[in-house]
Amino acid sequence: MRKWKLIGACCLVTVLTFSGPAMKVRAGSPEFARTPEEWGKLRDNVMEYDELAGLIHEYNVTVQKNQLDINDKKKDDLVTRDQYAQYYRDAASDARSAISGDDPVSDAKSAVSAAKADKEADVNTEDLEIYRLTYDQTEANLISRAQTLMISYFQQQYELERLMINLELLEAEYQAALAKQSTGMATQVAVLMAQECLHNSRGAIDKLRASAEETRQKLCVMLGWKYNDIPEIMDIPAVDMERTGLINPETDKEMAFQNNYTLKINKRKLENASADITKETLKRTISSDEQNINTALVKDYQAVLQAKAAYEQAIGEYNLESKNMDTAQQKYQLRMMSPLDYQRQKNAYNMNRIAVKSAGLTLFQAFQTYDNAVNGLASTGG
Repeated sequence: MRKWKLIGACCLVTVLTFSGPAMKVRAGSPEFARTPEEWGKLRDNVMEYDELAGLIHEYNVTVQKNQLDINDKKKDDLVTRDQYAQYYRDAASDARSAISGDDPVSDAKSAVSAAKADKEADVNTEDLEIYRLTYDQTEANLISRAQTLMISYFQQQYELERLMINLELLEAEYQAALAKQSTGMATQVAVLMAQECLHNSRGAIDKLRASAEETRQKLCVMLGWKYNDIPEIMDIPAVDMERTGLINPETDKEMAFQNNYTLKINKRKLENASADITKETLKRTISSDEQNINTALVKDYQAVLQAKAAYEQAIGEYNLESKNMDTAQQKYQLRMMSPLDYQRQKNAYNMNRIAVKSAGLTLFQAFQTYDNAVNGLASTGG
């Protein structure tokens, strides 16, 4: 089925039409916001890593609901801090108006509600910009989550490939155990152990397949497909090894400060604050945010270096195993190696080949996490 991202009636009303099946698709932006080529890429039945941000922005239900909420707040004139404060003062006035003197219990509740609303008006720091920043942060986190899911999906595919290759070896070893048993060279216990390994491997494969499918479904739903759609998922881009020497947490720190959503939100709240205690609290929070951002950036950078070292080690081990495989190939052709031993060497070679691909994805993820930190998502939680 072609991928036409469908959202609920609660989503934005912009309708994009296209040639093909008699269907309509809703997107978060008007048609003029993107070129026909850009829309074509987002509406095809192909999932590409570099399209994740666009797909989240246009078709993710949470992002679209947040945009609707922003639009509603504009309509309700909840734009500035004073307008939000007035909203609370109006609520306080309504609560005081409900005090009639006829019911002491009800009057007491109304008085408490009025006092609470007055306090909210005094300490309020909200405005439309804070909501916009908060929703932008939500969208950025959703993009990051989609990136992680797509990388995880391919990691699961590599692990599945590894298990399938290992299954071949386990089947060969089980058959070898049966053959030895028939000649009295292996016990029943040895056969049962080989059989159990084979059974456990098949169970692990089934479990991993189910997990990979769950990952795929989550990714599809996040990006606007239905859970049971089958888009073509393209490979993750190759990791750029040269980038390791181009990133530096010390020089990237200022950019991380400027872009950090939590920091920008708290700074905006400080601008809006009127109560002294609120101002002092926000100043302390901002100082803590900056320290934590710096710490997070260094931690993410160290993760890049560790992933790079692991990737290079995997390549080294693969190169060594490639030489061993060449030797085994020659021995096998000369009948100097048994089929089972050759199968074991082939298995070791393939395990290392897959390990290189898996380590490359881990390094790619580390780079992406660092980039996301610089671009606004560095943790401020300490």
